[in-house]
Amino acid sequence: MPVNDVDKAYFWDNLYKNNESGWDLKSANPVFVEILKGNKILNKGKLLIPGCGKGYDALAAAESGYEVTAVDFSSEAINFAKTLAGKVSANINFIQEDIFNLGAEFENYFDSIYEYTTYCAINPERHDDFAKKISSLLKKGGVFLTILFPVEKREGGPPFGVDPLECISVFSKYLKLSYFTKDVNSIKPRKGREVIQLYTK
Repeated sequence: MPVNDVDKAYFWDNLYKNNESGWDLKSANPVFVEILKGNKILNKGKLLIPGCGKGYDALAAAESGYEVTAVDFSSEAINFAKTLAGKVSANINFIQEDIFNLGAEFENYFDSIYEYTTYCAINPERHDDFAKKISSLLKKGGVFLTILFPVEKREGGPPFGVDPLECISVFSKYLKLSYFTKDVNSIKPRKGREVIQLYTK
């Protein structure tokens, strides 16, 4: 499929329907869970998870006391996530929407934003648009946590290969890099292929 098909909800709906969501761990990202337990990186309060997929990370964050808004434009993903959260009565605001179209009511709204396997999924030509959008959604003093994956050169996508230095260049136009590490306690198949970056507004 053409690269620009990743900009369409049907592309992702089809992947979920056909069980081709290879990025899906079927549980919360262990690296994110470890960060939540540490309780030192993210600001407490309102947390946005763009490209939330099936909602595992959103559920983990809600259980850790965050006021979570989780966005994905795949109806397949959002419906699964709502069902998952409903089983444990988790209070999560799920929104089926393209993150680029998230309304003005959310500008300067979130204390923290966390993304995983979203940056690598969007059309690379829209990286700057994504960084600008993330910045617009954060409150002053808010933080943006990204666990970049896959950090490697690869042909085609999604997922598209991620260059951490390119990411810094893009996000530093709108936010300040405050933390960067390649020392990530990743699951075995992703060892050495993930990088943590933290930005502040």
